[in-house]
Amino acid sequence: MANSLTQPGSLLSGAVAGKPAAQWRSCIAALLICVAAGIVQAASARFESAGTYLKDGTYYLDSFARLDLGDAAEAALANGVNLFFLVEVSVHRERKWWIDTPVIERRLRYKLYYYDLTLHYRVEDLQSGESTNYRSLAAALRKLGRIDKFALIPQSQLRSGRKYSASIRLALDHTRLPGPLQAQALVSREWQLESEEFRWLLN
Repeated sequence: MANSLTQPGSLLSGAVAGKPAAQWRSCIAALLICVAAGIVQAASARFESAGTYLKDGTYYLDSFARLDLGDAAEAALANGVNLFFLVEVSVHRERKWWIDTPVIERRLRYKLYYYDLTLHYRVEDLQSGESTNYRSLAAALRKLGRIDKFALIPQSQLRSGRKYSASIRLALDHTRLPGPLQAQALVSREWQLESEEFRWLLN
């Protein structure tokens, strides 16, 4: 789970992911009407588990977050909007009388998109460039929410006798949305797909 990302084009610049501008205007209008009417299901993200284990001198991370895009983001995805996700993982030295000191902070980026011609979803790991196709959105979201065997930090970077904790959070990257949707995401809870921080002691 290369950090060089291509900026998405303007939503109404003529075409996005093969969609003509007129069709995009209709899509945005429909989403705004649904939000105004209060009938859009809100997005949600929640970590159900996260933990680390030591193997061959390195701490590895396993985690799982349950994601629900909500109606607005799901509709945008179905109409050609690529969704970008950011996972932030940190290791902190815990201090009794002062603010915890960060030891390492890692950012993992992922991309979710939909091919309407072949009716499949793709999850791309923007660190490795690896991608996997899925026939259902539910399967794609399960993949997106799972991190397995991620090499987090060498044991040599931690001092013996000190207490350390790790934390993880996940969020939809609003800055990667097309312009009109960015504005909507800032004010609408239907686009607030962001987990609370999940924290645990480093084993």
